[in-house]
Amino acid sequence: MAVLNAPADSLIGLALVTALIVPCSAQAQTADEYQVKAAYMYNLAKFVDWPSDAFDSPSQPIVFCVLGQTPLSPALQDALAGKVVGQRPLLFRQLSDPKQAGDCKVLFIGLQEKKRLRQILDQVKSLHVLTVGEDEDFTKDDGIVRFYLDAGRVRLEFNLDATEDAKLRVSSKLLSLGRTVRRGGK
Repeated sequence: MAVLNAPADSLIGLALVTALIVPCSAQAQTADEYQVKAAYMYNLAKFVDWPSDAFDSPSQPIVFCVLGQTPLSPALQDALAGKVVGQRPLLFRQLSDPKQAGDCKVLFIGLQEKKRLRQILDQVKSLHVLTVGEDEDFTKDDGIVRFYLDAGRVRLEFNLDATEDAKLRVSSKLLSLGRTVRRGGK
């Protein structure tokens, strides 16, 4: 997908391209949907600032982790391959247990983790992790970024309280691409 090579300030362009995607079949919709989500996740790293103590060095990688089986994993792995944000290489890790999330800076929590979502979010809260999910209650349960579909298009929702709790700073440019909520989804 050519959009992935775009400069950092072209996230708005990515949103416009995303808005124009019209899938032709259910299988194509899933593939396109997860490619778009992977592109968004790659761009999230460009528009989020972690606290200075979140990394040991300026060149420490930004580790993107996926917890649970999801079509996002291969798309995200492809989207991150060989990419760098600032001086930081981007790495992909597939997790089977939330206890493996210690070095993750971006954590996507798959839908099948719904029953233990609150527990997982509590477990990573102090690690300065940008949590991302697609469950309808994700931001209500204190997840930071939720993907949702609106008329077949991928949209973003940000929980500002959860962002502050994780001591992350999200660019206003990125926030302008989605809707924002406060604790409890309000």
